[in-house]
Amino acid sequence: MRARPWLLAIWFCFLARAFFYCAALPLWEGYDEWAHFAVVERMALRGELLVARDAPVSREIAASLALAPVPWECRYLPPPSATHDAFWRLDPADRARRRSLFRSLPPAAARQDAPGNLVAYEGLQGPLYYWLMAPVLLAARSAHLATQVLLLRCFSVAMVSLVIPLAFLIARSAFRDDRIALACSAIIAVMPEFLIDTARVGNDSVAILLFTAVIWLSIEALRDRPRFLLLGTALGLGLLAKAYFLTALPPVAALLVWKYRRPRALLVPLIALAIAGWWYIRNLLTTGTLTGMWESARLPGATLGVQLQQIFRIPWPVAIDSILLSHLYFGAWSSLTVRSWMYHLLYVLIALAAFGLCLAARPMPPAPGSHPPAPDRISAPDRSLLAAFFLFFWLGQLYHVIPMYMLWGVPTSMGCYLYAIVAAEVVLCVAGLRAVVSRPARRFVAPSGVLLFALLDLYTVHMVAIPYYTGMIAHRPNGPVASFHPAGAALSEILPRLAAFKAPVLAETVLATLWIVYAAATLGLTAISFWISRTRPLPPSRTAEALPETAASRPKAPAPPPPTTAH
Repeated sequence: MRARPWLLAIWFCFLARAFFYCAALPLWEGYDEWAHFAVVERMALRGELLVARDAPVSREIAASLALAPVPWECRYLPPPSATHDAFWRLDPADRARRRSLFRSLPPAAARQDAPGNLVAYEGLQGPLYYWLMAPVLLAARSAHLATQVLLLRCFSVAMVSLVIPLAFLIARSAFRDDRIALACSAIIAVMPEFLIDTARVGNDSVAILLFTAVIWLSIEALRDRPRFLLLGTALGLGLLAKAYFLTALPPVAALLVWKYRRPRALLVPLIALAIAGWWYIRNLLTTGTLTGMWESARLPGATLGVQLQQIFRIPWPVAIDSILLSHLYFGAWSSLTVRSWMYHLLYVLIALAAFGLCLAARPMPPAPGSHPPAPDRISAPDRSLLAAFFLFFWLGQLYHVIPMYMLWGVPTSMGCYLYAIVAAEVVLCVAGLRAVVSRPARRFVAPSGVLLFALLDLYTVHMVAIPYYTGMIAHRPNGPVASFHPAGAALSEILPRLAAFKAPVLAETVLATLWIVYAAATLGLTAISFWISRTRPLPPSRTAEALPETAASRPKAPAPPPPTTAH
């Protein structure tokens, strides 16, 4: 078995699934998508290098919010805006009129400020993602708004798709087994909330890619292969993309102090500071907070001491449950959820993985003539480094709960942020679960994770998301959406309704084709992971041949002496 063809197949399946998500998700359904797009639009069409958080959106965006159905979380918008629940209850003639007006939006409206209080509040975020997307939007400035959104979504998922090979490198380094590493990449490729978070106009795509790169470069440094220039650059660019990159500083600093006590290691913080330091100084000067985040800026008098006092008032089990729920599946900005037992099943697996990691961390005396640890026991340095990234990110996530609770009175944070550390998360979970099952079953742990998330993805797409976006189901008065019953639904209306308010290229036949490719890719990821698990592991020499970069990083055994006549 050669790893490279299988990795390319997993990568292709991820892109096939991602492009379907880009096409199927309704306009502005991604978290804060219209506000992110507004920042890109002002940079591209008005030449603004930095966009003020109170800058008005364009007339084009405001008109689209009044005509197209908006996510459930935007139900505060005044009429004529209508959520998906309300839009499909409108008279068919009114819906057709709105579609006609949406298709005829003039491109000139993108350069005009809209009246009212709609602002590009995502200007508070680091500017890296918007700088990257501005040239793309500028090149497509004459296209329709829906086409521009689709194009930016596709560029976003193309960027974040690089997480798949990076996650493979991280998992292979930890497990020393290409089969497990490929299955770990497949788990990420099939996670539904990962695509919901990245198949939109938003800065999480570049932030997740850079965070994964920092984890991989840190693993390389742990292997005595430091790339200080690359690590400092990735860290600095990440700090310029998303404030949660501050949580990567302690693990990287600890690694450098522990492993490299020499002047060259100072390149990492110096490069990161040179790239992103100005942004955080600007935040302090303009908002009085280091991160510049909206919740913190709204609480300028809340010092660190005042915030820490909230620790004893916040119901932390509720907050953690909220974070985990929105990490596993939260159905974009319409707050779609699944049955509670599905979340609880995943919670149990997470608890088992944590227990398994504790078991694997126990010191075991090596037997005489023993070999290196089996793949289910990743080495202590690897486990410690990955756990450090994971735990510090969680600390940052829990800290974010404090200003959210102070401002809104709700103990929560966005669990989708955790996809920044998805590579470390998956490796640790697989290692933990392999430690609690019998040896014959260990090779099926990672493929079973692929199967589990594939089933969750297929269920949520066909029984929750598409029925909701096409008006087949709606939110109940108490919040969650009603159950979908295909027998009583007008299935022939799904494709025409799904194609409404989409780019002209996304005709019904195109959407149907993308759906077929998506379904095949989802099933293909499951089949690939189980097929690979049946193969025999490669010996180190064959693995090095399959992936040349491995051979360069391993010491070669001395060549045997040439045969003599006595032999």
